[in-house]
Amino acid sequence: MFSNNQAELECIVTGQDKATVDKTEVIWYIGGTRVTDNISETKQSVDKQHIKTSTMTYNRTVWDTVNNVRCSAVNGDMTPVTQDLTVQRGGGRPKVTVHMLQDEVIRQPGSGEVTLVCLVSSPVQQDYYIAWTVQDGQSTGIYSDGINFPPQKTKQGYSVTSVYTTTKEKWDSNTVFNCNVWPAGSNASMKSQVGVSKAQGNSIECDKK
Repeated sequence: MFSNNQAELECIVTGQDKATVDKTEVIWYIGGTRVTDNISETKQSVDKQHIKTSTMTYNRTVWDTVNNVRCSAVNGDMTPVTQDLTVQRGGGRPKVTVHMLQDEVIRQPGSGEVTLVCLVSSPVQQDYYIAWTVQDGQSTGIYSDGINFPPQKTKQGYSVTSVYTTTKEKWDSNTVFNCNVWPAGSNASMKSQVGVSKAQGNSIECDKK
């Protein structure tokens, strides 16, 4: 959802008939009101499938005030197809842990990568902005997106995971990798930051600003 501190939402229309896909109009609504700004569109064809992608981009500060987004695909007299996204704002700090895949997994012959997983848990469902930073000595890098997965229901509540991949060389240098988590609609002071490095071991758990 987030890239360079902006919310980027995609509505994708696919089909085997190019004319139908091309004529399909993608309409965006925020809080029930149609919006036309900050929207771009691309088209491509892959393996006989024709794809139209509509992307709506908003600054994260503006996005933090949004509660509901609707994407509607309209084509002539056909019944519109809609997809709704509701922003969950549960409130409170989540529990954040960072784990590294075990040595026997990451040190397979020919593998030069190390995979880190950030697990965000909460007793109630809410959305999060998750980004990674790399701390090398006294320098902290810019925020980078990992691969974030949708919320999952658990016995204790809900969890969200973000996966980040780095090089084995950087991991072996004892660089600290931080997982930064903001609950939806929160300000900077609500950030939870958890760091992990080779010197700390393969798992760490904490909750700090």
